[in-house]
Amino acid sequence: MVLAVLGVGVGSFLNVVIDRVPHKVPLRGPHEGEVVPPREPLGVPLQPWVLRGGRAGGEPLPVRWLLVELATALVFGILGAVHGDRLTVLPLLVLGAALVAVSVVDLQLMRIPDRITFPALALAVPTVLVVSVHYDVTDAFRGALIGAAAYFVLLFVPHLVYPRGMGFGDVKLALLMGLFLGWVGWRSDQPVAGPLQMVLYGLMLGCVLGVVFGVVSQLVTRRRGEFPFGPALALACLALVVTS
Repeated sequence: MVLAVLGVGVGSFLNVVIDRVPHKVPLRGPHEGEVVPPREPLGVPLQPWVLRGGRAGGEPLPVRWLLVELATALVFGILGAVHGDRLTVLPLLVLGAALVAVSVVDLQLMRIPDRITFPALALAVPTVLVVSVHYDVTDAFRGALIGAAAYFVLLFVPHLVYPRGMGFGDVKLALLMGLFLGWVGWRSDQPVAGPLQMVLYGLMLGCVLGVVFGVVSQLVTRRRGEFPFGPALALACLALVVTS
């Protein structure tokens, strides 16, 4: 429950990230044309839809902000229910927040910004390492690196073959997702096979979800063509991390 509440606040911050980072707008300070609430913790204007009843500065806040806050709260709540009594939940929260943000951006703009993926990766790598050392399973960190490399290669090859079908943003996101899939997939008796197997599971499940999402998207919009693949991969990654 505590982490779910925290997720609302983090979701509020993610809304700022989603609105600004893809357009290279600084996170701190007000931005022209944006509804900015009176409070700006550390200079970052937050728009917590839930706490403000859907309005700020006399203007209605976008419903999407509510959905992002609820999605983040749900992800944090589930992670807390599964891993809440262990430090392993800390790096997983980084993963959850990053995947919510990139999924929404991908749905809106059909791209995944490096300015979200790489900072999340830079925060996740040392956090995974510290937690692995804390629990005296340093080899699990090697499994995480194997997973990151494997997932990157698995998506990089189809990107080279058909760039329009597999964007490079998805390939770079695979580094982050593979890091965690390799980490949770590591076993002392399967130091290499475990991470690789989990990455393959993530890719297969992501492809299945991607097909379903693509069909539904075409039925709803009645348009054929490209659709964002990142959210499907992200959902598959989260599902495996939670159930592993």
